Amino acid sequence: MEFFWTALVLGFAGSAHCIGMCGPIAVALPGNRQFMGTYLAGRVLYNIGRSVTYALMGGVLGFLGLGVWLVGYQQSLSVVTGAGIILVTLYTWNRSWTIDNKLFSGASRRFHNMMKPLMQVGTGQGMLMIGILNGFLPCGLVYVALAAAMTTGGILDGMLYMALFGLGTAPVMFLMAVSPGLLTGKGYYLLQKAIPWLALLVGILLVLRGLSLGIPYISPDLAPGPGSGH
Repeated sequence: MEFFWTALVLGFAGSAHCIGMCGPIAVALPGNRQFMGTYLAGRVLYNIGRSVTYALMGGVLGFLGLGVWLVGYQQSLSVVTGAGIILVTLYTWNRSWTIDNKLFSGASRRFHNMMKPLMQVGTGQGMLMIGILNGFLPCGLVYVALAAAMTTGGILDGMLYMALFGLGTAPVMFLMAVSPGLLTGKGYYLLQKAIPWLALLVGILLVLRGLSLGIPYISPDLAPGPGSGH
């Protein structure tokens, strides 16, 4: 379980990326501030919906990783995945996730069309569904988290990793939905700058885990078998 803390940290520090990609959706969420309890509950449901989607995707990637673990290549999977994250991060460092933005532009239009009826209704179920749909939008940060989730080697572990990732993004996205003016200035700038460094950290930790150097919490011995959660 020592690796799972990276999901929370990756989600929280990566929230600056979420502001740029999903912030307009969060700001546009329907609701009447005169009924503050319902208004806030809707935004909570929106974030729960996003986390549900992340968890389901984590389960799928965890299942794929489980197959690799069963045939005894868990260490190789961790090293290759970590190296891939490092290379992609270095390549996109000063490119502002250009590949991600190209994918997002087309997918965003389609998802916005699907969300329009839900935006007009503004019910609790609608807010939850908006969050669920939002979770499927292409996002480089989510891909990094999913790659890490795959190395957990289990369906439940993969789901847990991505649920924690979603939980990490929730505070900033909730504030964005309630009061977007709070998330400006130096704090946002620092979070934005932290994203590639954090992606590198996750990649390095995955490589070290795969090397199985016997270092507690950093490179533990990966015992054969699925779902160990190391």
